[in-house]
Amino acid sequence: MKKSALSVFLLAFSVLAVAAQGARADHADCEKALLSAEKTLEARFLKLHCHAQNDRHAEVRGILPEIKDKLVFIEDYILYYEAEAALGLGEKEKAEALFLKILKHHPDSAIGHDAHERLAEIHLESKRLAEAEKIYSHLARRTDSKWKKAVHLKNLGEIKEKQSLFHAASEMFERIWAEHPEVSFSDYVFKLHKKNEKTFTPSPRQFAKRGEVLFKTGNWEGALEAFSEATQTSAVRIKIGICLYRLSRFPEALAIFSGIDSPKAFYWKGVTLMSMEKEEEAIGTFELLHKLNPGSHWAAKSLFRAARLRHLREEFEEAQRLYRLIIEKYPKREEARKSAWNLGWIHYRKKEYEKALEVFSDRAWAYGAERERFLYWYARAAERAGDKPGALFALGKLADSRKITYYSFLAKLRLKKTLLPKPPPAAYSGNPFGKNPALKKFLFFAKAGIYDLALREAELLRPQAKTVAQRLYLASLYLQVRDYKSSINLANGLRSPEALHLSFPKGFEERVKFFSQKYTLDEFLVYSVIREESHFDKEAVSVSDARGLMQLLPSTALEAAPKAGLSSFETSQLFSPDTNLNLGCYYLSWLLEIFKGNFAVSLAGYNGGPTSAKVWYEKNGSLDIDEFVEEIPFEQSRNYVKKILRSYAAYEAVYGREKDQFSRQSFEKFLKIMSP
Repeated sequence: MKKSALSVFLLAFSVLAVAAQGARADHADCEKALLSAEKTLEARFLKLHCHAQNDRHAEVRGILPEIKDKLVFIEDYILYYEAEAALGLGEKEKAEALFLKILKHHPDSAIGHDAHERLAEIHLESKRLAEAEKIYSHLARRTDSKWKKAVHLKNLGEIKEKQSLFHAASEMFERIWAEHPEVSFSDYVFKLHKKNEKTFTPSPRQFAKRGEVLFKTGNWEGALEAFSEATQTSAVRIKIGICLYRLSRFPEALAIFSGIDSPKAFYWKGVTLMSMEKEEEAIGTFELLHKLNPGSHWAAKSLFRAARLRHLREEFEEAQRLYRLIIEKYPKREEARKSAWNLGWIHYRKKEYEKALEVFSDRAWAYGAERERFLYWYARAAERAGDKPGALFALGKLADSRKITYYSFLAKLRLKKTLLPKPPPAAYSGNPFGKNPALKKFLFFAKAGIYDLALREAELLRPQAKTVAQRLYLASLYLQVRDYKSSINLANGLRSPEALHLSFPKGFEERVKFFSQKYTLDEFLVYSVIREESHFDKEAVSVSDARGLMQLLPSTALEAAPKAGLSSFETSQLFSPDTNLNLGCYYLSWLLEIFKGNFAVSLAGYNGGPTSAKVWYEKNGSLDIDEFVEEIPFEQSRNYVKKILRSYAAYEAVYGREKDQFSRQSFEKFLKIMSP
């Protein structure tokens, strides 16, 4: 980004640094606010908000006259609190009029959804069912939230039930059962039928729809159960097989895939055979798929699987033959790029550096995916072949990259260009959104410390963030209210010093410092793990059920808890930042201890398990670290290590000046391990 464009960037980072001192707060600190003697508008509105949160309706009504005329720009919120107070004091008609006023005069308000819901509740209590139904139908159509949609459908179903319209009510609850199996009330349809002395038997189509939803969310058990009752088409049977595979029920999965005549089933048959350690059969299956269906979408994937298996079995001639075949037959597929790199890597590992150079050079100097990987290993092959000028030139191209990437970081290390901490970016006061009412509200709520309301307004700004300056500005707003995940997503990939700060935040800083020191960890390494594992989302859950900030599996956490001093640990506590950081930092420190401080091997263990990491280390521990990483056989674990090390480099570049003595020494040890 050019300097002139940066002049429209929003906030001084001194403000952001203060805002980033801990977890994202969903609720204001009401206990402190209600005791405060502050008289600012923000402080008085915060008191109003806190009284409303605690259903102190008389107190809300007492504050309103003081601030009502001074906060016209948040009139929709003032009206809402006034309506809530009236409702709490039994004045339903007045509350209804106020809610209607919000919807009439502020149709795009972030509080409009809540006003609609409260109106519908008033209609329900007044037995004006048709009016309530109209509102819930409107909300169900408008919301993007699956959970809210399910709630609105439930409300519609209950209205139909109150009207004794059994079939209409059943239709709503059947829809919830099929389309929203994740909600706690999805099974109510069975109770509804029982109450009416009927029986609900879902149709095969409903089972299929329910299975699709569960399949997409990784609920393999639930999806398997649903698909088993659906019409047994080839597509459904394949998904049953995949569910069985994901549940490690390999023989059953194999039986399913073996009975389906389609390229996709054939491919999954090969994958299942791999997991059953029947490598010869898997290779034969993959190669036969390509032979029988060379034009299929699955042919290139299968051929690459066969080539990679032969590669890992050190059957290099056959692996090279297959890699070349993929490049020849499928030149535009991702598998062709991967095959080219693996061809070069085989030559490199066999010390055939001239041949490796030839393979890597074809893609090292072009644009495209993983260009940096080809360029880095072109440089390493040139270095091994004695072509020092060629190696230095390629490394220089990488080291000059404006982005901090895994390979640009390695290039800097090889050139002895240790990442120097960048000075904090300049403060910019421009506003790329102009006189946007949502922005004005956001800044007021953020200053008042009511982050949940501020986030409502930020969401209204999100569709308008089109330019780089607007994305940076909005990312800084999210960081200010500790929504680190949104800040990272908006700033990620933007090329500017400001983007680095926003994309690599120090979320939960106080707690990360505490637990890093408790387990003698480099805090920048902990930030890097959290960033890549959860984007600082304390409620994150992966498909494999890893949970919380550092994405710990319940089984790993249960094993680590007693060793970390948590005698009464329950897996539900993994969503507590303190508990998650305690266990995650303990586990990471344990891995670093058994792998003698080697970041790369320890991170491989964090992702792929310590047993696998131990096998990889025993086989390839004598290699240089960059070579060791490329030899990690699991692509997911290999890329995971690269991402964490890239993030570690970014945190060092952005915040290196702030490092304490221990973390500085840790980084120096890291450089000795990573540097040649």
